[in-house]
Amino acid sequence: MDDIDISVHCDILIFDWLMKYVHGLKPQMEIKTAISILISSDFLQMAGLVEESLTYVGENLQEILLLPIDMNCMNSSLVKRLAGKVEIELLDTLKDKKDKLKSKIFMKKLEILFQDNQNMLQRCAHCSSLFTASQRRW
Repeated sequence: MDDIDISVHCDILIFDWLMKYVHGLKPQMEIKTAISILISSDFLQMAGLVEESLTYVGENLQEILLLPIDMNCMNSSLVKRLAGKVEIELLDTLKDKKDKLKSKIFMKKLEILFQDNQNMLQRCAHCSSLFTASQRRW
């Protein structure tokens, strides 16, 4: 077989973390590296690690938002999956001064809610109030 060269375009510490994970060493996830691990594991199609990372990010979202990192690298699918892990009450209390992620998660949370027809918004013909199908009797 011919030798294969692999080019890696990520932080060497993240690559080292991923290699330890692949070899079963289960390194500790940290707040400062969680987003990079999430994005890299998604790119490498490491489904189990993506799920672990999403859970970790969801549980530590406020601390992660305080870090000076760019969140625009997260694709729409990851943001939607993260929205499914974050409770709306927590999302409402998050402080995201530069709006790195909060509005995107809110938007995806709405998409998730509107996938259920019971949550579709309707408007009263008489008073113009908004309501869902489950609130129709009101």
